[in-house]
This record gives sequence, C-alpha cells and structure tokens, in this order.
Amino acid sequence: MIPLGFLLILAILIAFFHMLAPDHWIPLTSLSAKRGYSRTKKYGMATLIGGGHATISGAIGLLFLFLGFTFLRADVDELIYISIALLIVVGLYFIINGYGESKESNRHVENSIIAVSVFPDFAIIPIMVSASEYTLPYGLLIFIGFLISSILSINAIMFLNSKTVGKRMSEMKPENLDYVIGFLLLATALILLVFPSF
Repeated sequence: MIPLGFLLILAILIAFFHMLAPDHWIPLTSLSAKRGYSRTKKYGMATLIGGGHATISGAIGLLFLFLGFTFLRADVDELIYISIALLIVVGLYFIINGYGESKESNRHVENSIIAVSVFPDFAIIPIMVSASEYTLPYGLLIFIGFLISSILSINAIMFLNSKTVGKRMSEMKPENLDYVIGFLLLATALILLVFPSF
C-alpha cells in the first residue's frame, strides 16, 4: 500500500505542473486583456477553470474506478497497472505530438492548446486508484488537495503572466510544452510502478 501522504504530495505536484499547460491560462489571459476584465473577475475565472478541470479529472478517475470494479471485476492492484499503462500511452502521445510539431514549418501554440485540452489530467487516475485502498474520507482528502493545488496554481500562473516569467512561458515552443507534459506523465507512471520497491 502506497502511503497516503505520498499520494497527497504527488496529487498536489501533478495539479501544479498540469496547470502550466497553456490551455488553462493563455485563453484567459488573452480574453481578460481584450475585454478589460477586473482583477477580481480574472482571478475568479481562473479559479473556475482550475476547479472545473480538477473536478472533471476527478470524475473521470471515479468513473475509471467504477468501471474497473464493476465491469472488469478487477482488484486495486490490477486497476493501478491499467491506469499506469494509460498514463504511459498518453505520455508517449504528447512526446510524439511534440516531435511532430517540431517538424512543422508553421508552428503555433494553439496546436498544443488543442492537444492538451482534449485530455483531462489522467495522472490523477492511478493516484485515485491507489487511494481507493484507504477509506473514502482519505480518498476525498487527496482529491481536495488536487483541487486546491489546481486552483492556487492557475491563479499563481495568471499573476506571474503579468511578470517576465509569464511572458517567457507564453513564448515557449509548443513542442517543448508537449515534451514536458509527456515526460511528467511518464515520470508519474514510473514513480507509481517502482514505489513498492523503495
């Protein structure tokens, strides 16, 4: 059984890094500048985006658990391996997509935005499966950590966007972002695969 504290830290870190994806903050930055949103409205919308994305990702994790236990009649260990395999496939997709984008002559960050937007944060699924070995309140604690981290992270990125750091992030090549996301997903899969041997 993976320690609960480790799962919570992993969920918080995954939420933070996932919010770096431009589909979460570039559209809001552009829209708020174009329409002259107040600071309150801009950060309120960032909170809705972060919270909504985390909730949808958590719902997909619950659906995965429900389908796995109900229809596959799998135990937790089998579901962990299935979810890790899914994470590896999605991580490889992003790396391959990044390589494809690096070969395009007319590259725009919108290509990455579309690719990232299609996928919810699958990295939370194996964490939720691992947490299902504990009682429901502990699983809920992990989701709340993921949710809060998502909300705080996107708000922090929106704040940094007005600074030099944010401007540099928005100039990042799309393929580099895909590589980062792909490798983070693969690293999460590897950590969850080798953790019992620590």
